[in-house]
Formats: sequence, C-alpha cells, structure tokens
Amino acid sequence: MVARKTKKRSSRNLPRRRRDIDLPEALLAATESILREHGLEKFTLREAARRAGVSHGAPAFHFGDVSGLLTAFAAGGYKGMTALMVKYRDAAAKDPSSQLVAVGSAYIDYAIAHRPQFQLMFRSDSIRLDDEAYKECSKDAFHQLQETMMPFLGPDSTDQQRKLKLLLAWSAVHGFATLVLEKRFSGFYGEERNPPVSVDGREMLAMLTASFERKAA
Repeated sequence: MVARKTKKRSSRNLPRRRRDIDLPEALLAATESILREHGLEKFTLREAARRAGVSHGAPAFHFGDVSGLLTAFAAGGYKGMTALMVKYRDAAAKDPSSQLVAVGSAYIDYAIAHRPQFQLMFRSDSIRLDDEAYKECSKDAFHQLQETMMPFLGPDSTDQQRKLKLLLAWSAVHGFATLVLEKRFSGFYGEERNPPVSVDGREMLAMLTASFERKAA
C-alpha cells in the first residue's frame, strides 16, 4: 500500500494571525466605523468583532463588555483631542489670546472630524465615567483649557469667578461644536454645502478672548 503524500500548504497562503497587541486597536477602529455608519443604538460587540476580523470572544477578553469597549473608545477621543490642542498651540503665537483660540479651535475641529467619538465622550449612559484611564484622558484635555485660561482669570478673581469663566469658555466651544454636528446653523448659513464653521469658530473665540482681556485689564 502506497502512502498518499499530503500536499503542504504554503505559509504564504495561510491567513495572517493578528498579534494580541493589535487586537484592541482593531476593535477600536471597528467601533468607530460602526458608530459612524449606524450610531450607538445598533452597536454590538459581535459586529465589532466581525469587522475587526477576530473571534466573538475577543472584545470581552480585552474590554470586558460593551461599556468597556465604548469607554476605551471615548478615552481615545480625549487623547486625540489633547494631541490636536498641543499641535495647534505649538503652531500658534505664544500670546495668551492666540493660545486660548488654538485650544478652542482644536476642540471644535476635533469634534467635526470625529463626530461619533466626540459625542460618545459625553454619554454618561453608555460609558464608565469612573474608569481611571478615561478620567486621566479627560483631565489632560481639560488641563489644556485651564492652562490657557490662567492669564485671563486675574489675581483678584474669586474662585466663583474663575469657575464661571472656565465654564463660559468650555460652553462656548462645546456648544458651537454641538450645533455644527447637529446641523442647527441653517438660519446662519442657509443652504451652503460647506459653511465656514471652523473659520467662524475661530473668530467667535477671538471675540470671547477679547472680552476676557478687557475684564482682566
């Protein structure tokens, strides 16, 4: 009896196995695509796994559950926003007004470019606000605002005044970004397909910092 020879499969034809270190990033990328296409309501771990090309159990292994994966995705949003703030500040003039405008512009531009992530970053019903990594990432972003607001707070400002000025600055950029994302500017731009929202956002911030300068003087 002649033994049948088995044909060896070339390793070049075998599917490449993902390294464990790549799995979380693949799942986060899949999360973004699902949220962008279908929104949060239709997000599932199974679909994230399918798009990432991993087993159905991989998301739970790396992130625990749906909220764990979404929280990691939101934390990454804060990391990306902080990096853009630093980039804009590095490119801007070093005077206080330019630095504050740079941080606010980065906030708006990041929100426009990363709508699913930006909106998720503030969804207390879907992410773990007490997650340590999430809290650290959000603090880093808020620190950029605090640092650039310091010259406008004034040595004689009360704690209440400092708090209200910070809230005003944050509310301005967050509110503007949200109105852009929800397409609530039709009364200002009519039917323009690409309204100059980033440019107008910078001008709005320049007006806000000018008012801060007058009050600090």
